[in-house]
Amino acid sequence: MKKLWNKVLVLAAVTAALLTVSAFAAQGETGTVNADALRLRSEPSTESSTITYLDTGAQVEVLEDLGEWYKVSCNGTVGYVYASYISFQSSDTATAAGFSMESVAGQVGLITGSVVNFRSEPEMEDVNVLTKVRAGDELTIINVSDEWCHATYQGQEGYVKADYISVNGIPLVDPRGIITGDCVNVRSISSTDGAIVAKVYAGDLVDLLNMENGWYAVSVNGQLGYIRSDFLRVYDGVSGSGLGADVVTTAKKYLGTRYVYGGASSKGFDCSGFTMYIYDQYGYNLPHSATSQWNSSTGTTVARADLQPGDLVFFCDPARSNGKACSHVGIYIGDGDFIHASSSRSGGVRINSLSESYYDGYYVGAKRIG
Repeated sequence: MKKLWNKVLVLAAVTAALLTVSAFAAQGETGTVNADALRLRSEPSTESSTITYLDTGAQVEVLEDLGEWYKVSCNGTVGYVYASYISFQSSDTATAAGFSMESVAGQVGLITGSVVNFRSEPEMEDVNVLTKVRAGDELTIINVSDEWCHATYQGQEGYVKADYISVNGIPLVDPRGIITGDCVNVRSISSTDGAIVAKVYAGDLVDLLNMENGWYAVSVNGQLGYIRSDFLRVYDGVSGSGLGADVVTTAKKYLGTRYVYGGASSKGFDCSGFTMYIYDQYGYNLPHSATSQWNSSTGTTVARADLQPGDLVFFCDPARSNGKACSHVGIYIGDGDFIHASSSRSGGVRINSLSESYYDGYYVGAKRIG
């Protein structure tokens, strides 16, 4: 069953409580590690060496905020960590007002399906069809239950599947958004003056709670905050880009994992082993070879101009391909960047830009899975 308003109702109830959220990482502020075995690096780059590993719950002092990275000190050791893995305690409270079943009553719903049946009863029977409504048509919501929206349309009372309705830009079913910006700040209030409560990245999924003044109220891993509407789009849950968003989120969990020739596990990857391992978690069986993945019947080719998060990107360096079609493969994550298992010299799983001369010059093409 698709996620209906019950999920959002829970999130809305959470917002009513006084929450402790992450806040802007000011110099000298203490943060807490929220990931297992977080690498403390010598430089703000996945190419740099690992100084040590920090355990979940370890306390760090933030010395400098560098956007995607923090310069920190932990027990006297100074280094750099990926910003999304550090949380901060603050007295600030995110007050994102979420929807509930009751709160949508009386509101205007917008039809999102191309042509949708408006029925006399909440049942999928042809005899129940009163009329047809089309994308952009408005109706007034009476209530929502059991995946049906009870509403009035042009003076008639009837039912429409909740899948095809949005309220104030947010779908009634599975209200999530896909981050489209590279590195996006989640703020405590709907203003750039608000404290930064979290950072999200291209392809990440967030729960949508509300929309006000050009800002979405969201929940990110249980943290509440606001994101400007031009940095995300509504996730439709069906398109390849929706799968791709999940794939990107999973792939990023393995940043820094070492490169192992022939590797296809969390202990170590080579390039095709990494893409094979990630997509295997979503039910896709890719072969263990960049060329074989390129030639595989799984997926469809896409133009470089049409790349979406989750697409596989392929390269061919003649000096390394041994005459084959491809020598390397990675996963596109958005904004011209891709994540891949590079080499032991380069730090294993890392993020690079397709515009870098090497990758731009040896780019072969891309495929979309799903």
